[in-house]
Amino acid sequence: MAKKSLTVGKYRALQRCSTAESSFAILALDHQDALRQNMRPEDPASLTTKEIIAFKMQVVETLVPEVSGVLLDPVYGAHQAIARGILNKSGLLVELEKADYQMNPLPLEVEIDPNWSVSKIKRMGADGVKLFFYYNPDNFDHAEYQDAIVRQVVADCERHDIPFYAEPIFYPIEEDDSKKAAVVEAARRLSHAGVDVLKLEFPVDVQKEQDEGLWAEACAEITENVVVPWVLLSAGVSFEMFARQLEIACKAGAAGFIVGRAVWGDVATITNSNERLEWLNTEGRRRLQLLSSIVRQHGHRWPDLHDAPAVSVEWFRQY
Repeated sequence: MAKKSLTVGKYRALQRCSTAESSFAILALDHQDALRQNMRPEDPASLTTKEIIAFKMQVVETLVPEVSGVLLDPVYGAHQAIARGILNKSGLLVELEKADYQMNPLPLEVEIDPNWSVSKIKRMGADGVKLFFYYNPDNFDHAEYQDAIVRQVVADCERHDIPFYAEPIFYPIEEDDSKKAAVVEAARRLSHAGVDVLKLEFPVDVQKEQDEGLWAEACAEITENVVVPWVLLSAGVSFEMFARQLEIACKAGAAGFIVGRAVWGDVATITNSNERLEWLNTEGRRRLQLLSSIVRQHGHRWPDLHDAPAVSVEWFRQY
């Protein structure tokens, strides 16, 4: 399989977001409305901006030593983490989409805030652009609409020399729609559309299918059909389930994880800052250390699919 040749800027940004073994171990805390639900399920709207920011900063500052990168939002997280100097040497991904995970009604068409852009993400010194969007290849008109947005983001990321992490999320059209077929086909299409890394959900509905052999086959099918690295997202499953999914996915070709609620979801309802800190320093670190050990042992390397840029003494003249 021919590798995708990257620019020096994208290549360096991927290095900053990855581990010493060239896999990904990234903490996701770009949640907005979903975080409100996690922190105060009985009255999400009562949560203040100050409380949200304080939670995010405490989680990031405590757990950042355990990861290669952090995914944050532009409202409550990215700028604040930079200003407070808590990211250390970890890479920074920033979300581009306007819609959040638990908006109602479901925002099937991806929307980008007109006041936010790839250009601004690059200007703030970030190492990657993440776009979350719903995608079902069998819904042709909707998929074409999403494809057009993806193509625009691909072009913007090429222009500003920053990696694009695409996050397509399956939604059913009919009750019996195959999640595996849709996730694999979405991954195939998007990997050929110019994205740099795929952030994918586990391709099997584990509530309906409990044969781990079939789980492994589905993950291997993703690897066989994509031309860029892919990482596993947690989608709100329990930590124990995500750890098992991650091992299966990495053995089948995944290059690591971008994990959110499976790591920090259980601490979100703790209101006492000292108690939260204790949990993060013990259970939170333990979880990330376990996930990172899985990636070190089984994860694939992103340079296996991305070529380093050609080097010559004249390169900077054409850059």
